Amino acid sequence: MVSQRVFDLTQGKETVSSVFASDPNAKSPGEVAGRLHKTEGPGLVGTVKDIVMGCLSNKDPTNDHSQEDLDRAAQCGQFGPKRPSDLFLKIYHDALQTLEIDPLIGVVSPPLMGSRGVVPLSIFSPLLTSVESLSSHPDIMQHYYDTIVTAQHEAFIATNYWQVGNCASKLVAALRELSRRSVERGAKVVVKLMYDRGAVGQLKENHLLVTEAEWTAEQIKLPPKSELPGLDFEIVNYHRPVFGTFHAKYVVIDRRIALINSNNIQDMPNLEMMVHLEGPIVDSFYDVALLSWDRAFNPPLPLLKGPNAVNRDLQTDPYKFGPDHALIACKEPEGPPATPPQDIAEPQQDPTRPTAEKNVSLAERVQWQHHPLTDGSKPLIPKEAGYNPYFAHSSHEECAIALVNRRPYGPPGHNDWLTPQDVAWLAGVKHAKKRVFVQTPDFNAKPIVEAVLDAARRGVECVLYICVGYNDAGEALPFQGGTNEEVVKNMYTTLEEKYKHNLRVHWYTAIDQERPINASLKKRNCHIKLMIIDDAVGIQGNGNQDVQSWYHSQEVNIMVDSPLVCKEWVEGLRRSQNTHLYGEVQKDGVWRDKDGTPLQDSTGIKSGPMGLIKGIQGTIARVRGTGGF
Repeated sequence: MVSQRVFDLTQGKETVSSVFASDPNAKSPGEVAGRLHKTEGPGLVGTVKDIVMGCLSNKDPTNDHSQEDLDRAAQCGQFGPKRPSDLFLKIYHDALQTLEIDPLIGVVSPPLMGSRGVVPLSIFSPLLTSVESLSSHPDIMQHYYDTIVTAQHEAFIATNYWQVGNCASKLVAALRELSRRSVERGAKVVVKLMYDRGAVGQLKENHLLVTEAEWTAEQIKLPPKSELPGLDFEIVNYHRPVFGTFHAKYVVIDRRIALINSNNIQDMPNLEMMVHLEGPIVDSFYDVALLSWDRAFNPPLPLLKGPNAVNRDLQTDPYKFGPDHALIACKEPEGPPATPPQDIAEPQQDPTRPTAEKNVSLAERVQWQHHPLTDGSKPLIPKEAGYNPYFAHSSHEECAIALVNRRPYGPPGHNDWLTPQDVAWLAGVKHAKKRVFVQTPDFNAKPIVEAVLDAARRGVECVLYICVGYNDAGEALPFQGGTNEEVVKNMYTTLEEKYKHNLRVHWYTAIDQERPINASLKKRNCHIKLMIIDDAVGIQGNGNQDVQSWYHSQEVNIMVDSPLVCKEWVEGLRRSQNTHLYGEVQKDGVWRDKDGTPLQDSTGIKSGPMGLIKGIQGTIARVRGTGGF
């Protein structure tokens, strides 16, 4: 049951964003947060842990939420006239328990944690493409560009890491174009940018204001203010030492559009995912942005006092989908098929779908920029051959959407898991009845590993898409959970023979490939973070299923209550990779080709002394921005 205290928190009329807007004496979002919500301290952690563990326990088969529990949870969000599904409410109920520890543990004001909205567009795209007939810029960053340049008042951009390259150049081009349009209109646009570049000064002040001299230096290469006359520009560098990384990746435009994606502003050979959101959920993102910024704004955001997304008049300004939506129509997206696939792992496919085998002749025409393949491999399938990264969702009504985030936590250790993100993941697996799907670069956090094994024993099909060799150097460090290959082999060894058919692990296989390629080669990687429960509730966003994301990083994730959106995400995933066709490992945790030959490009990195050495090297690379994160 949701306690009276948590219930009252979600029913409050005041949020950090509303008080910061209305109180003339408010100094900063951080100051307002401190006034509104006092952390109760560590004394409650044990009590909340007992409550959450009770919710998640599988020891008693009858342990489930009562109708009263679900009714109470349904009242704890601004879900609109349509009641969320029972599955969504069960997960949301469990995530709400963490607010007992700290009302802002999810980096959003409690009344805004549960909301609603629509998903007009998703993008499934490699970050680096170079094809004569295609733009030389990544598809996700193209949507960043198209969206940012439409801003009339303000844009808030958050990324974990900023690295000079194609992605950064596209965003800089968007800022220049936005500035040009603003000058033409005669009204400046306020732009805020956040990133995480660890600095000594963060030992004293976690939120460092970045000077113009710093952001124009070689490591960042943003234009000086003189070259952006139409913008009021400000940057904060946020990190909570030692391990509290700002891992969030999202954009909020004019309190009207939110984008949440898996990629940083960084050129990597990764398949990534971005979701475009509209509706009241955008106000929740706005609150997250203010809380993350923490310090005073100079100048302030113009739309602090509105208009906000929840006040959108859908009679005169209805949601648009497909070709009716200007930001979608310009991309010539592909829509859903007549019958979306029911099973993400089912290897059957439409014979008309282009595959690596059918596109060998394209080998001389296409390569992932700066990441040529090894001899005998096949290149990316271009758009005109059937590959389209833009997925225009079917028209749909508002659905329940919750933010299941986590705050950053700097101290070492594996204790800080009582957060909305972690509990939502565990609750999703626990409450699944038929299938859990997870795509993630890394899969090694002990709670999720154990939860998946327990689900497989209950008869739930657990389908995992993981990137073989991803960040092996870092994951081999002590207390980091181990490499993906180690973890998967251990899972199959641990799982009893009679349940192994329920565990279906796949190594990510690119759309132009017939076999996985080890991520250490930096040729074909996947950085998508997605969980789908019973084909009906999806959790997408920033968090990986690894130790860093589970216990330390600030993450932002949406939980969407929509079988339609989930099924269309499945179709988008299948269109953008060949993992379901060629990636499944055998029941000993080893991938083999049709001739029985295992992968030959394993890093060989394992936990132990050599893993420690490689791990330290990988950690240094990660801090420098050259490793995967």
